Amino acid sequence: MRIRIEIEDKGLKSSHEFESQNMDGEALRDRIIGFLSASGVFENRGESIASAMSVRDYSSGTLMDRLESFIRHEFTNTWFTTQELRERYETVADDIKLSTVSTYLSRMNHDGLLDKRGNRNNRQYRLMEIVDEGMASHHNYQRQTSYEKKRIESR
Repeated sequence: MRIRIEIEDKGLKSSHEFESQNMDGEALRDRIIGFLSASGVFENRGESIASAMSVRDYSSGTLMDRLESFIRHEFTNTWFTTQELRERYETVADDIKLSTVSTYLSRMNHDGLLDKRGNRNNRQYRLMEIVDEGMASHHNYQRQTSYEKKRIESR
């Protein structure tokens, strides 16, 4: 699929082409909307990115669960930085501190949910593919038990 967008604003013309062979239509659409939002196309219309696309509910569950769900929806098969996650999360949910995002990404990496690369200054994360459903439930159990242990130890 190939999509070409031409933007003209106060005499400045630009064109952008998006092409994908292995990405489904929804993921490509989300990338294009993210690009348009970052370029300021929606700013003057009073329309936020949240109203421009179908919004998922990121208001229930723990913050860790909400971030995990957000990553699964917004960053499937792509590398992202802590700052990129924070900026996109804040377009659809509450503000969040960068240090909080960094802490949760580190925990998700430790739990085996995320892969990481780069040094401290250029750290990037990517969702790891879980092949076996049994591994996914084992992962959730491990995370819950480590959380419970920490909670009990802090009492």
